[in-house]
Amino acid sequence: MQAKTAQAEKKALAEKKAQAEKKAAADKKAQTDKKALAEKKAQADKKAAADKKAQTDKKAAAEKKALAEKKAAADKKAAAEKKAQARKKVNSPTQINSQQKRDSRTELLTVSVSLNTGKIVSIASIGILASAILVSAMVFIAG
Repeated sequence: MQAKTAQAEKKALAEKKAQAEKKAAADKKAQTDKKALAEKKAQADKKAAADKKAQTDKKAAAEKKALAEKKAAADKKAAAEKKAQARKKVNSPTQINSQQKRDSRTELLTVSVSLNTGKIVSIASIGILASAILVSAMVFIAG
């Protein structure tokens, strides 16, 4: 009888061990499934974020292009208006009459005087610089 009880205990122990192994395997499988699900969710979130960023970039580019086109159209319109105003000014009757009077006069002699201020300024600055150097040299020699 002891052999039967020992055998029954061994059998019960083996069954418990098998159940524990099955439970451990099931737990391990559940953990790997949970981990895989978390990875899939992270990848989906990354993809959604990338798609959202691409969409916002595309929208910003479209807005920028529309703004540039609007600005170009406004510039073109302003240039056309400016050109039209310039034409109106040239065609005024008083300017045409005064130009005709000037052209109809007989000129005996025309004298034109031009003054190059750049050369005058450069010569004056060279003179001031030279006088400053001479004065400083005299102070150095005297002192």
